[in-house]
Amino acid sequence: MSAGGDFIPGDQPFDAGPDHPTVFGIRFTPIVSGIALALLGLIGAGALLFYLALPEWERYQQLDAKVKQTESDIQQQQALLQEIDVAKKELEDAKRQRDDVLTLFASEASLDTLLLDLNRQIDARNVDLGRRRSQKLALCPPYIQQNVREFEDKYGELAAKAQLKGFTPNKVLTGVITDSSYGAQVNGKLKRQVVSVELAGNYEQTAAILQSIERLQPLLVIRELTSSLGDKSKNTTIYTGVGDFTRLSPCQPDPKITTKFQLEALLPLGPEEVVKAAPATQPAQTK
Repeated sequence: MSAGGDFIPGDQPFDAGPDHPTVFGIRFTPIVSGIALALLGLIGAGALLFYLALPEWERYQQLDAKVKQTESDIQQQQALLQEIDVAKKELEDAKRQRDDVLTLFASEASLDTLLLDLNRQIDARNVDLGRRRSQKLALCPPYIQQNVREFEDKYGELAAKAQLKGFTPNKVLTGVITDSSYGAQVNGKLKRQVVSVELAGNYEQTAAILQSIERLQPLLVIRELTSSLGDKSKNTTIYTGVGDFTRLSPCQPDPKITTKFQLEALLPLGPEEVVKAAPATQPAQTK
């Protein structure tokens, strides 16, 4: 039997499948090629992420941390500036208070006039001495009016005259305070000038003088105050000269009081005096 036409037995079919390349035994079909391309894309994207994006991200984080740190530093500086302003204000207030306190203390200049100031206060209590004496003398019997000097020498003044009888500096107690007499915290920080004072006058004059001392500009402290009634003021009953004794109620001598006290003027130490006083006060504070 003979074959007819163009058909040749044994030839490959005309519509056979495409010939896909093979690499390392892997046949790159469209599906495999697509998968391979996808993997290559992922690898490329990972490489881009690793070599480009990650460094930029780290740089961004570093810059962000630096910005935050700078903002934090600025806030701390602002807070520090505010604290400095508050501290300056408190320092100014403390200086103002210190200056106000220091004005209360005595100064060398004020102590130089202390005796003069005290004499002025005493003299001020004698301004009306003549008037008071005349008023009381007018109430006395004629025989006393005629012998008033003799009467006052024996029984006392009809109108007491305020007098400063003593003003003696006490060199033993004068100096830096180290005896805790004003508290241990004052030791080595203040000094005092001590004067022993003795004055005489009636009760009203004495009270007025002591009150005026408190109003003087220097900070003065009165200590160890004692008062006693004069001997003449204790005997106010006299012989009338007609055989009996009588008490002259409207014509009584003015009772005179003698008052003694220590007047201490307190002064702050200067810087050099503080340094000198430190060794002296240190043992007393450590005991």
